[in-house]
Amino acid sequence: MDEDTDCPHISEAAENLKLDVEQIRATLNNRSCNVCLRIDQLWMCMECRQILCGHNAVGHSTAHYEFHKTHCIFINIESAAIFCFKCNSDVEPKNHDDELNRLRQFILYNRGPSANNSNKKRRRKPKAVKAKKTRGPRAIKKVCKPNNENECLMNPVTQALCEQEPQAVVPNIASKDVVPKKPLKAKPKKPFYKRGPRTTKKVGISNSGNNCFMIAVWQSLRHLKPFIYCMKLFKLVEIEISNKKNNTNPDPRLQDCIAQEMWKLMVTLVDWQKPPGYKFREAISPTALQQIVCKIKPRYKGYHQHDAHEFLMFTLDTLHSELTDEKSKLLLEEGITNQNPSKIDTLVSLMFRGFLLSEVYCLKCNTPSRKRDPITDISLDVPDYKNADPSVSRPVDLLTDCLERYFEIEELNERNFYFCDKCQLQQKSTKRFWMNAVPNILCLHLKRFRWDKTCRTKVHTYIKFPMQSLDMSPYFDDEMKTQFVGKDTNMFDLIAVVVHDGEGGGSGHYTSYAVDFKEDQWYEYNDEKVHEVDASLVENVQAYMLFYIKRDMIYNFC
Repeated sequence: MDEDTDCPHISEAAENLKLDVEQIRATLNNRSCNVCLRIDQLWMCMECRQILCGHNAVGHSTAHYEFHKTHCIFINIESAAIFCFKCNSDVEPKNHDDELNRLRQFILYNRGPSANNSNKKRRRKPKAVKAKKTRGPRAIKKVCKPNNENECLMNPVTQALCEQEPQAVVPNIASKDVVPKKPLKAKPKKPFYKRGPRTTKKVGISNSGNNCFMIAVWQSLRHLKPFIYCMKLFKLVEIEISNKKNNTNPDPRLQDCIAQEMWKLMVTLVDWQKPPGYKFREAISPTALQQIVCKIKPRYKGYHQHDAHEFLMFTLDTLHSELTDEKSKLLLEEGITNQNPSKIDTLVSLMFRGFLLSEVYCLKCNTPSRKRDPITDISLDVPDYKNADPSVSRPVDLLTDCLERYFEIEELNERNFYFCDKCQLQQKSTKRFWMNAVPNILCLHLKRFRWDKTCRTKVHTYIKFPMQSLDMSPYFDDEMKTQFVGKDTNMFDLIAVVVHDGEGGGSGHYTSYAVDFKEDQWYEYNDEKVHEVDASLVENVQAYMLFYIKRDMIYNFC
């Protein structure tokens, strides 16, 4: 942000601003875009007080500015950042812009859903004494119509902010030709995405300093019932018993093993019940697990933000490696020495591992070469419309579109020619994938972060994903299509979503959404805070990672 940017338009906005706390609070309670009802990345026009989605989202604030060139100053209702479209940059108000600074302080103090649902006791305002009604002609309120120059679609609260209260106009009683006006029909209310108050049904995890990327992953794993069921069966009982019998120092593997602490955290989250005298601020502390994670991978030390997908892959790989070593030791104690460690199954491989069938086809000799590779997740490209014309309408991108682009035929260019074993030369070829075996838990990663010259930028394109019945059968190979056609094996239902709010990979904030199938209720996990939310809110978030569970696993475990 350019803190010293000299913007003349922000001074004009500060001069025209008449701060009314009650009216602004009523406006900010409408936490959705006035056009598309989006509930994140919202900005308020400083000229007409409309709530619109930001220029990095669908872009209705940009369209608003293109139509009203004088409406160039917008303020973010979450972070209180101010953006000027004419300067095309973030700006900071001057010290003497007192009204604008007061507005920013008010937004920062009252931001977030908890501001509207706080538990603080408020003093009741004394009821105003109503004046006795006197008989007389009814006053007809003047309907305020916007000017052609500054025409905006505004609700009554927005009109109250940008215009003075209209005076009543008393009709002429002597005139007998006055035709009574017909009452206006009430417009249907816009649907909104509900975020309920903080709940005590689930518990949050305390954030000890910018480790929200860890918390979002842990809370998502906590809702994977098959994974938790296998996790509960796992204990390092043999090591603990041997240490007690021998009265020796604890096994050093326990000091650098995340499996045991991971098991403790997952069991605590799943079996948690509201204790007597519980307060919302209380949460579970993951200090022990976090210390072991930082010891294994020192890059997670400190207070830097990291990528949640990279942390998920690190957690699953480390957990699989530790369980494989432990199982190999038990097999050696039983006298089995010819077991291949790569073929040992653990709870990670049983839940997350699938197989891709890749084929490289030589265009010279028409010879295919196939290979079967294990996968833990699928990373999908997200289209970037940053430089696209905002006035041109485009269809909503679907998750199935991203999957089709991933599994479509790709022609290898000169940089990555394929070495054909038959031709013994590098030849032009094509490459494509099929699903050879689907995992029980399908993790889809939307690649939103990209390197742009020297910095890591984010793609804000909204991807519409199905909440239920994600059909993976179109991506099966021929053998799987004949084997699993018409079965629930190829159908997946959404169980958890990880969302990143921010601009870059090294900044921002991670939250997660997960469903409890028994309660049929979605929950939002934001560090220590847990909220009940509607499914309509979840399906409109800007997803970063999606966890789908096989439908027959839901029948058995959920």
